[in-house]
Amino acid sequence: AVLLLFLLVPVAMAAPKIKPWMLADWVNDAPHLADLGLKPSDFSARLDNRLLVFAHPVRDITLPGAKGPRPFRAARFVSSVAVVDLPAHALRQRMRDIPAYKTLFPMLTDSGVEALDGRNMVTRFRVEIPLPALATIAVDFRAKQAFEDDGSISGMLIDGQAKSLIAMLGGMTDELADQPVLTRWEFLPVDANRSLLVFTYWDRIELKSFFARKFMEAYPELQSIGPYIAAAGGVESIRRNYSLSTRLPVTPGIPGWASMEKLQPLLDRLSVHGQIGVLEPEQAVAVTQKKKPLRYSAVAMRMNASPEATRRLSTLYERIPDVQKEIRRIDVKDRGREVDLGLSVHFGVLVIRFGFDMDMHLQWPTPERLEYRRRSGGLARLDGAAEWHPTRAGDDTVMLSVAAHEIGDEAPLMLRLAHKIVEQIPFAEAVASMAVQMVMLERLKPWVERQAGQEATKP
Repeated sequence: AVLLLFLLVPVAMAAPKIKPWMLADWVNDAPHLADLGLKPSDFSARLDNRLLVFAHPVRDITLPGAKGPRPFRAARFVSSVAVVDLPAHALRQRMRDIPAYKTLFPMLTDSGVEALDGRNMVTRFRVEIPLPALATIAVDFRAKQAFEDDGSISGMLIDGQAKSLIAMLGGMTDELADQPVLTRWEFLPVDANRSLLVFTYWDRIELKSFFARKFMEAYPELQSIGPYIAAAGGVESIRRNYSLSTRLPVTPGIPGWASMEKLQPLLDRLSVHGQIGVLEPEQAVAVTQKKKPLRYSAVAMRMNASPEATRRLSTLYERIPDVQKEIRRIDVKDRGREVDLGLSVHFGVLVIRFGFDMDMHLQWPTPERLEYRRRSGGLARLDGAAEWHPTRAGDDTVMLSVAAHEIGDEAPLMLRLAHKIVEQIPFAEAVASMAVQMVMLERLKPWVERQAGQEATKP
């Protein structure tokens, strides 16, 4: 959904002139990792070769602009972190080479510096996205960036323009000049050979085209989870270039709370600020198998209810269509520890409409863990699990959702066409899986908490 929104909403650009405010000194209000009271070692000792993305406490910020400072209240920044197998000074030096960005980020075909004044600069970038059977969307945008004294790199969107066949035919335009987007890159030493890469992102973009408005009306959760996807994609692009994939052996099977033992304190502590996403390493598959390796993503969300109530309410299968609107029909055969589900799934926003049926098999290996696998229909593969664990304070629940998928030839045409684009970005499927889980949990949280609250007040 995020990808389609990005592809189908072209933008209009202000005159590409360098104005004095663009090169003036400024203060980036994006948080540092240290603002959480955590050290790089608190992450590096627990991450192994995973990627972690999480939210910061909300804060009020101010952005520079052509007409003066612009205040924004309750900005929630999202950070993505991963260990990179380069010393911090070497990674920092490479990330200061703006023209080399086009070799680091998928589909980025041009990058450079338009103007430079001391530590401040105006940079330009171009992203080219080929659409199956249509044309290529070329997105040009500029940013105000600065090399900070602490070694970080600050960034803020200035303006942008998209050129595509869809733009010409549909007349859908949006103005990105002065749209609020704020970023920070950090490069923190772990040891002599490794560093912690941190990318912090926030936006409050309001796309005004007809399609964009309809899309956001249908999926308002994208406003909350969009920064998670941007932050995860930024770090994973760099990590794939400079990290050793063999640092930690990967255990086959669906990961879960037990395999994330070292991450549990971070999941417990950081979940109070919002959802937490984890990109697991890609799992190896024997050469005799035709299936491609799966890469799981996990999402942790804190629920204001007990583990027992959260687990029970989350697995009221007949009520799932009340919470997840895309599921139009559900057939349930509950045999206790094993459950068979028949799902009818439909998506639709304006002209983008598709649906499919899918049969799932669910199993409870323990009272705290529910695993599921696709048996037929819809997708080629869909494996996942859900778990419910008490927070350390014992009052709330951390619900963990884990999933991986493969589109395959069984999927609807719209999904297969989207996959033709996605497969050009090596990690896009895992990030997309994380986005879907975040949308589902974003909807589930208020429903579970409301139901649990109503039950608690009953005599």
